[in-house]
Amino acid sequence: MKPFFLKHSLLGVIFCAWLGLMNVPANAANIWPERPIRLVLPFSAGGPADTVTRLIAQGLSRQLNQPVVVENKPGAGGIIGSALVAKSKPDGYTLLVAGNGSITNVLLRSKMPYEDADLVPVASTHTSPSVIVASVTSDFTNLTELRDSAKRKGGLNFGTAGAGSTGHFVAEMIQKVLGVPITLVHYKSGSETINALMSGQIDLASEAPVGVSGYVTGGKLRALAVTAGERSSFLPDVPTTSEQGFPAISIQHWGGIYAPKGTPTNILDQVVSALLAASEEDNGALRTKLEAMGNEPMIGSRQDFERFIASEKERLGKLIRESNMKLD
Repeated sequence: MKPFFLKHSLLGVIFCAWLGLMNVPANAANIWPERPIRLVLPFSAGGPADTVTRLIAQGLSRQLNQPVVVENKPGAGGIIGSALVAKSKPDGYTLLVAGNGSITNVLLRSKMPYEDADLVPVASTHTSPSVIVASVTSDFTNLTELRDSAKRKGGLNFGTAGAGSTGHFVAEMIQKVLGVPITLVHYKSGSETINALMSGQIDLASEAPVGVSGYVTGGKLRALAVTAGERSSFLPDVPTTSEQGFPAISIQHWGGIYAPKGTPTNILDQVVSALLAASEEDNGALRTKLEAMGNEPMIGSRQDFERFIASEKERLGKLIRESNMKLD
């Protein structure tokens, strides 16, 4: 018969071993990432957003030592891809890259397949102003002349990349601030909008610098203003809306990463850290590539991103109410 203390010592060892086994899943959950990560982009492949997202995915992959796979899920103005992520398991392996639509879809639509709180802001990635462009044959070269021309003609046709797009908001801002009637013409993409502008079907459009700079520098389009407080390094000769006396015409094309509600905080923090490290690796190669596409890297803390989103919701929500903008 074993001594009493030895028997209890053996039971203690067995008990401790059992506890260790019970704790394996919890400890394993803290080791992230252990497998590839999906970075869902709610837009089609091949566009500027896709190119930027793939650059970011490559940077994250190097920092996290796991493949970061971009998955395009276009449709419904970004809602299909966003809903997929919102309903995904909150384990850090499915993330969303989105921009203004992540704010405006909720504000513009009465019915959504997910709640606003189902997506948690993680980190902003980049930003760029919108560029208001016109045909080179137009009779205006700046916003004041645009206002005067529109009043003489009784209004202008403004093309956008779709209802609720950044260009749509620029059009509403121009109508409100300059006091001119605007007729909206919605297309399926920014490239369709630009083609319509160059062919004379519409009078105005507003797109990201990467989508219009070649046409501007090539003399096929006239840039009237960038919708920001500072000039774009991509189009340094184009004055801002603020310089021209209309600071309320202000909006950015931006991107950020979101996660499903309930994703552990330590994982969210790791994503932010990886983004910051990626932006600085190889002497800032990622930053240089983003800037070459007309973007300004905008990576800060989760709190910075949350504050930015809250501010934009308030500002754009006010415009939506005053302009009676609706998508359904």
